[in-house]
Parts: sequence; structure tokens; C-alpha cells
Amino acid sequence: MGKELLFEIGTEEIPSTYMPGMIAALRERAEAAFGEARLDYEGLETFGTPRRLVLHVADLSERQKPLQEEILGPPVRNAFDEDGNPTKAALGFARTNEVEVSELKQVDTPKGARLMYFREDLGDETKAVLGSLLTKVIQELPSPKSMRWGAGKFSFVRPVQWILALYGQEGIDGPASDEDTSLPLFSSVTYGHRFHKNKQLNINNYQEYIHVLHESTVEPVVDDGKGGGRVPMVRADVLEVAGSLDAEPAADPEAVERLVEKVAHLVEWPFPVACGFDDKFLDLPSEVIISTLEVHQRCFALREKGGERLIPSFIGVSNTHAKDMSVVRKGYERVVRARLEDAEFYWRQDLATPLADMAEELKGVVYHPRLGTSWDKVERFRRLGAWLCGKLAPGDGALAKTVDEAAYLCKADLTSGMVYEFPELQGVMGRRYAEREGRSEAVSRAIYEHYLPRGEGDDLPEDSAGAIVGLADRMDTIVGMLGLGYLPSGSEDPYALRRAANAILLILEDRGFRISLPEWVKVASEPLADKFKGDSAEAAERILGFLRNRVSAYLSRGGARGDLVEAVLAAGEDSGWRNVLDARARLRALERLASSEETFEPLTTTFKRVSNIIRQAKEGGEHDEAAGLDERLLVDDAEKKLNASLGAVSEAVEKALANVQAGDAASLEEAYVSANNSIAEIRPVVDDFFDEVMVMAEDAALRKNRLALMAGVGELFSANADFTKIQLRATK
Repeated sequence: MGKELLFEIGTEEIPSTYMPGMIAALRERAEAAFGEARLDYEGLETFGTPRRLVLHVADLSERQKPLQEEILGPPVRNAFDEDGNPTKAALGFARTNEVEVSELKQVDTPKGARLMYFREDLGDETKAVLGSLLTKVIQELPSPKSMRWGAGKFSFVRPVQWILALYGQEGIDGPASDEDTSLPLFSSVTYGHRFHKNKQLNINNYQEYIHVLHESTVEPVVDDGKGGGRVPMVRADVLEVAGSLDAEPAADPEAVERLVEKVAHLVEWPFPVACGFDDKFLDLPSEVIISTLEVHQRCFALREKGGERLIPSFIGVSNTHAKDMSVVRKGYERVVRARLEDAEFYWRQDLATPLADMAEELKGVVYHPRLGTSWDKVERFRRLGAWLCGKLAPGDGALAKTVDEAAYLCKADLTSGMVYEFPELQGVMGRRYAEREGRSEAVSRAIYEHYLPRGEGDDLPEDSAGAIVGLADRMDTIVGMLGLGYLPSGSEDPYALRRAANAILLILEDRGFRISLPEWVKVASEPLADKFKGDSAEAAERILGFLRNRVSAYLSRGGARGDLVEAVLAAGEDSGWRNVLDARARLRALERLASSEETFEPLTTTFKRVSNIIRQAKEGGEHDEAAGLDERLLVDDAEKKLNASLGAVSEAVEKALANVQAGDAASLEEAYVSANNSIAEIRPVVDDFFDEVMVMAEDAALRKNRLALMAGVGELFSANADFTKIQLRATK
């Protein structure tokens, strides 16, 4: 058994948007630090408030695990010269391990005698290493933005005011380095609520820490999974106050829950306040009111209980409990009224401007210096939308007309006063302006839905028009930016190209749209080719390589085997990724085939043998891909039988795939399952062929003919998946 660790970094208020990431990063850094220090632990948790980040370990071992390690060095023959003196190789190896050459041993290995250093470390007591370990955790804790303070060079998300560090009931010496004067000394002291009980609190253990903070108006735990913590406190308080007003939160449940979490990271103890605004503002679109309250003020908009209509009330959550809470309420109301008055002004002003006139103003908005104005972009994806309609819904004139009108108007609200003031409402306001002008419901909805999905887990377009406009817009962005050379790298993706590509793949699969990505890229590139970095071939390679990687990542979601994903993508000479709906169906069919080891592994082994023979023959100049099979040269029964089986199976595969319904993912998957089952039937015949026939016969004509037969088998296999990419599981 070990001891309990309590570690608290006390700071100035950390922005609420930083908190989830900081708490997660503290956990990751602590786990990594304990692993590197060879310290066993159980019950590690992290949490925090705006003024503190907390690490708690229920059981941390009292000593490092011992380490015994044999470190191999250079060959003995290279370690000493003819006179037996150590060479640079031996001296360097000794220096790296901080020992003398005389302390090194010589050991025999399969590759000859080598120098070896036997390193043994019995480990230190945990308390002796915690100071440096925890200091390192602080120093390596990342944040979106950091600052420096005082005379030190150390930077952190906010100035550190105190550090509580207890191992068991004993203090820990720290920080480990005296080079920085920014960090305070570790102690057993924490502080209560800044405005209510901001005094020193001496702590002896974790249980006392939780109790004392709670008594000092601080709820430190975000959510313990048992109904405790600030998140459920905020949720319960908001619902209670809303219920007293015969109302409920206006936003959808997921949006309310996101706001609850944000508010929980704004306060150390929630104090809900019921507030109101003038009825006249209810004439504004509901999205404007909700955005004003929730996005800009972190307050909860309300609607009638069980209804849809907003009420002129809202709930603020304060971090302080004033003697007169009406002062707090009036403060919230004053700020909200000013924001709603701005919104009302822009709403009236925008309604006086036709949406088409707003669209024309895009001619003066620069989208990108090399890609032209936002108007130019709209015209590009407007044409691309028409092309998509012809591909995905040929002959549907009504859809084509809706897509064209929606594409023309979908960015118009970017020039509106309302979107200038409330950027998060782009698309939403375009829809409302279109409705006010009497545009069709299909066009109005498409203007809004072309932005969907806006991120992970967001809604997808319900109608094809919005989906197609969104697809065209995103592909124009991807082609334009990648064509200019803006390739995402690591976590850097300033133009959100990965998000755009993920949205495209989600929509294609959700709508059942079967389309060739390379063909689509080619059409989207035509009006931009003269602007690209490098020639068109280089730009196409960048764009298609990026899309292939996104398809790979998309198919890998949910834990799909990486080798099966790659086998699907590489099918058909690396063309298997080009239609995501098709690729998904082939992956699911391949996963079903792989679930039967008795069938799958022998089939994979056989195909790899076929593939290796063809590859080696090509490398040796023995196989001409243009040369066809000459049935007159089939002399052995086994090769005749294989040729007959190849014809029958090929016909069965063609039949299985012939009646696939466009856009029907289920039938597409079943078609590939049927095709795979047919392909599996030829495996015993191929094995018999290998047992009885010498492919690389001495007779050149026979040899080339048999290679042509092998090529036919290979094509049959590789059309659905490249089995050479599949890793066979080791037998137990």
C-alpha cells in the first residue's frame, strides 16, 4: 500500500474555455510522469475550479520500482584498437551511460561479442522524487495561451498564487528548481472562495480538503459521476429556477448541457439569478435571443414549459452571493438589454435590404487574395453544385433550381449587420431573411443547412439541396486552399480543411451519394488551375493525397482494423478510396469475411502468393500485362479447372454487383459480401493449381500463359480489397 497524493495549483481565474483541456492535460502529464518515474498508482483523478487545478491520487507507491537493464553497446572489435585501448565508440558508449570503460562487460550475441553495461537502479523513496516530478508536471502543462509574471521566466496559463502538495499527511519540498522565482513554494495551504471566504486554509489530507473547501463556498469537483460536483449543481439550480417560472431552458438538450459545463467552469459555487427583458424583443428571431443570452452572456434563455415560445425571462449564474441579489439581477439585465437593442437595430436594418442585394455586396469582400472575392467563390461552387445535381440526381429540375438559388444566396447574410455583430448566426439569419422575403421553404432551409455539420456530432442536412450546396462549398474550399499549398500539418489547420473533408464524407454516406472524389476534384479545380502552386499535376496529387488520408481516418473510426482499411483503400491499384460509400460497404463486407478465420486467413495467404508471383515476374520482365490468356496453351487439368473456375466466379461477382441500388448502403454491402463469398470459393482451386502446376515453366510460352492466368486471379481478388495489405494474426 502507498500513500495518498494531493496536489493543487492555485491561480488567478482561468478562462472557462480553457478548463476542460487543462484538466485533461493535467491527468495526461501526471500519468506520463508517474510512468517515467516508475511509480505505481491507483485512483488518479483531476478536476478544478476557475482558481485551481487539482490532482488527486488515492494510492501512490512509497518507492520507485527497481530497474535492471542490459544496455548493448558497440561490437568489441570496434571498441578497442590493436593495442587494446578503447576507441571513440567505447568511450562514447561509456560516456552516454556515465560510467568508466572498465565498468563495461563483454557479452556474446548472435552477431558477435559486444560491450554491455548492466544498469541497476534500486529506486528512491517516492517523497524524494515528488518535488522534481510535480514541478515538471507544472512546467509541461500546456495551455492555449500562457503568460509570465514577476521576475521569473516561467510562463503558465495564469499567474500561480499558491501550490498545495501533500503526500500522505506530509508536505513535499518544491519547486525543484530555484532558477525561476515565479512559482511559490509548495505548502499545505489552500484558499477559499475569492469573494466570500478568501483566507488561508491549512489542509492535512484529501478528505479534509474537500470538506474545508465546501465549507468555504468552493465546490472543487466538476462532476464525480455520483451526482456531486458543480456541473450537476448548475444543472439542478437552473432547472429549479426555470420551474419556478413555469418554464424550461429554450435551447436543445445538448446545447443546454454544453452551456451548463461552461458555466460550471466560470464559477466556484453557482448562485442562480432569475432575470428578465422587455417583451418587445420577442419579435426578434428566437435564435438571436438565444445566441445573445447563451453565447455572449453565458445565461440560459427560457421558453414556456412544454411549448416552443420564448418568454421574456432568463437565468444568470453568478459566482457571488450579494447581500442584495437584485443588484446582480439588474447588472445581468442591463448588459442583456444593450445586446438585444443592438440586435433589434441590425434586424430592422437588414430587413430593409433584399437578400440578393446582400449577395451582390460579396463582390467587395475578399475571400483570399489569390482566390478572389467571396462572390467569386459563390459563383464557383454554384457551378459545382449544378454539376453535382447532374451526377447525383439527373433529371431532377426542381432540385437543380433549388440548389442554384440557395447557392447564390447562402453567403449573402455575411454582409448583413446581424451576422457582423453575431458571427455565430451565419446561415441562421440567411434562412430568416429568405423566409421574410417569401422564398420557398426548400431554398430557405438549404441556406441554413449548407453549413451543417458545423462540427463533430452536429446535425446533418435533412434535405438534398442543403447537402449538395454544402458539399460544393466545402470542396471548393479544399481544392482552393490545398491547390495553393495550405496543407494541414499536425495540429495546425487554419482553414479547417480536415473538418470540411470530414463533413463531406459524413454527408456523402448519410445521403447515400455515390460519387468519384477524383472526378469531383478535377471539375472543382478547373476554374482555379492557373492560381495553384506548381502545375496542375502537383496540385492534384496534394489534394487527392489529402482526401485519401481523410477517407482512411473516416473509415478507421469505431476501431476498424487498420490493415483492413488499407486493404480496401488500396484496392484496384489504389483506387478503392475514391468512392466513400463504396469503400464503406467493401470494408464492412471484408470485416464480415475476416470474422471467419477458417476462410479468411487461407484466402489471404493464397492471394499473397498469387500477388508475389505476379510482382516478381513483372520485376524480372517475365510478365506482360497486355498479353492475354491463350486457352490453347492450357495443358494441365489443374490449370484448365482454374481457368473455368475463374470464368464462373468472375461472372458471379459481376452478377452480385450488377443490381446494386444507387444510394442503398445496405444492398451495396450485401453485394460485396456476395462477391467476397464467390471469390472465396476459388481459393481451393488456386491451391490445387499451385500443388500440381509449375507456374515458372521452362517453356516460355507456357510460363507467360500461366502468369496471365495468375494475373486474372489477382485482378479478381484485388478489385474489392488488396489482400497484400492484410496482416495475418499470429497463431496462439
